[in-house]
Amino acid sequence: MRRLLLKIHDRFISLYIIIAFFVLWEVAPKIGWADPNFVPPFSRIVAEARKLTFLRLFIEASVSLKRIFIGFTAASIVALPVGFILGGAFPKLEKFLKALLKFLSQIPPFILFPVFVVVFGIGEKGIYTVIFWSAFWPVMFTTVAGVQGVDPLLIKSARSMGANNITIFFKVIIPGALLSIFTGMKTAMTMSFMMLIGAETLGADSGLGWLIHNSQSMGFIPRIYLAVILIAGIGLAVNYTIQWLEENIIIWKEAGHDKAI
Repeated sequence: MRRLLLKIHDRFISLYIIIAFFVLWEVAPKIGWADPNFVPPFSRIVAEARKLTFLRLFIEASVSLKRIFIGFTAASIVALPVGFILGGAFPKLEKFLKALLKFLSQIPPFILFPVFVVVFGIGEKGIYTVIFWSAFWPVMFTTVAGVQGVDPLLIKSARSMGANNITIFFKVIIPGALLSIFTGMKTAMTMSFMMLIGAETLGADSGLGWLIHNSQSMGFIPRIYLAVILIAGIGLAVNYTIQWLEENIIIWKEAGHDKAI
């Protein structure tokens, strides 16, 4: 029984800190550790959620998730082939473009907001472009690094056994680069959520980022915290989903590789 309790304790130990955080959030404004006008008790955030209703929050969250999904997916669809081409097919081209790509990746999307508005207009296209720009670089660079990190001996061994380029790509290069690619995707998803708030100020009339911007303009402080909590919670859930896929896919690949050996 004691071992079972210790196992449960170890599994949920991280929850204790989260619970303590929300308890402190509730208590601090009430005992004068924080100004309740700017840091309202957590119970006021919960009351604000009830006031807005679950349906309203679900709609706003769904709009934001749709934008992130489209921007992130488009970025991945472009970044993955570019990464494979630069990392494996044309390594000399990667060396030639490396400095330029590094330079472009250092430009924050917020600085490019006016450019995106001029080129794509105010609204959905501008929002998608900001998220695309944020997610593209982590996926592309980690794909290049993953391809370049594949052991050349594995490729030579595959060729010696008669494998063609297509077989090597799907059986050696992709499995070898998966860990790096998933790392880039998790980083890209985090960047997408970070840019969401700013992106949804580009003429949006819905979404969690717009809710924060609108609440700030109207002086609804609890509503700002509510939207931030929702964004953080959704972002965490999405990253855990990607991590789960990473663990299961890579384990499946390793199991298949071991069975083949």
